[in-house]
Amino acid sequence: MRTLCLLLILANVLYLVWSQLIDVQVNALGRPARRTADAPARIVLAKEAPELAQETTEDDARAGAQASEAPPEAPQQTARRSDSDSLTCTSIGPFAELAEAAQAQAALRNAGFAPRQRVEQGELWVGYWVSVQNISTRADAEDAVGMLKSNGIDDVYLMPGGDPSFTLSLGVFSDYQRAQRRATEVRAVGLEPKVEDRKRAGSVYWLDVDLPEPGTRIDTSIFQSDPGKIMRLEMRACPTAA
Repeated sequence: MRTLCLLLILANVLYLVWSQLIDVQVNALGRPARRTADAPARIVLAKEAPELAQETTEDDARAGAQASEAPPEAPQQTARRSDSDSLTCTSIGPFAELAEAAQAQAALRNAGFAPRQRVEQGELWVGYWVSVQNISTRADAEDAVGMLKSNGIDDVYLMPGGDPSFTLSLGVFSDYQRAQRRATEVRAVGLEPKVEDRKRAGSVYWLDVDLPEPGTRIDTSIFQSDPGKIMRLEMRACPTAA
C-alpha cells in the first residue's frame, strides 16, 4: 500500500513536469505568418507575343488617359498687362466740332504733349433718345400721338418711313435723368418706351498723341471746360498711318 502511494505521487509529479515543460501550445497570434509562394510567370508562346504586347500598350494608353483627366495643379497667377499698357501712341476723340478739337489740343499742349489733329468719317453721340417703337399700323401710331399730347407730352413726332412698323420719337436728351423722366411719363399713359443712345454720321476730329512711355495715362478731365456739358471721349491706339 505504501509503495502504491509513492508510485501515484511520482506519476503526478511526472505529469506536471510534462504538461508545463514539454506539451506547450503555441498561441495562434504568436505564430509567424505563412508565406505564400508567388505565382510563376505565365509561359507565353511565340504566336501569343504580339497579342500580349498589344494588351500592354492598351493598358498603358488607358493609364495615360486617366492621368490626363486628372485636374492639373493650378499654375501661379502672373500679372498680365492690358493692351493699353503697351501703347506708345493714343488717339483721343471723337470731337464733333473743330473748335472743340482745337480746345482739347491746347489743353494737351499745356499738359506737355504734342498732339496731331486729323479728321475722318465716323459716328457722333447726340444724346439719349426716348422712343416708342414697333407700332403695327399708322392709325395706332396717330392714336398714340393724340393720347400723348392730351396728357401734356407735346414734343412727340411720328417718324416717316414706318413700313412695316411705326416709331414715335419723344425727344433726345443730353441728361440721362431727364430721359428717364420722359420714359416714366410715357409709361403712365400706357405705352412702353425705349431709351437708347442716339448717334449721327458725319466728320469727326481725332487727336493723336505720342506717349513719353508705354502705358502713360492722359487725364481726360483737362478737356472738360463746361461742367454741364457731357463729353463722350474714347482713347484707343493710333492708326498705323498716324
